Amino acid sequence: MAELRDIRRMVELEEKCFDEAYPAELLAYFITDDRFISLVAEESQVVVGMAVAELEEKEAKRVGHIWTVEVLPPYRRKGIATRLLREVEERLRRRGAVECYLEVRTDNEAAIRLYEKLGYERVGVMRDYYGPGRHAYLMVKDLRNTP
Repeated sequence: MAELRDIRRMVELEEKCFDEAYPAELLAYFITDDRFISLVAEESQVVVGMAVAELEEKEAKRVGHIWTVEVLPPYRRKGIATRLLREVEERLRRRGAVECYLEVRTDNEAAIRLYEKLGYERVGVMRDYYGPGRHAYLMVKDLRNTP
């Protein structure tokens, strides 16, 4: 689990992975609010990846919402994102989540392949989700019958 002492390194990771990074205050909120699961992956005391998910109540059921899964470019394609995502899904499942959903840019082919490999299905397109002309796929995974 991420801790408040990880904030500075999480912000650095965010800034290296995304044009519009989450601010330190939001990352601190993710860590301190019990609805969220915040994980970091470290190598040699360097935060190389993280995942954040929220447990939500939707339509009388518990679902997980993946807010972010990210890995520093030099550490990608080494299974870190897969391990983070599987761990966050397991923690959501233990809290009663029956499904999980996320949004991903329609042009982020590597992430889409990863999510599909792990059982997520595209269920819709969210127009302009990331800004004008920057659309997202809504992807969902059933957590009940998956390892």
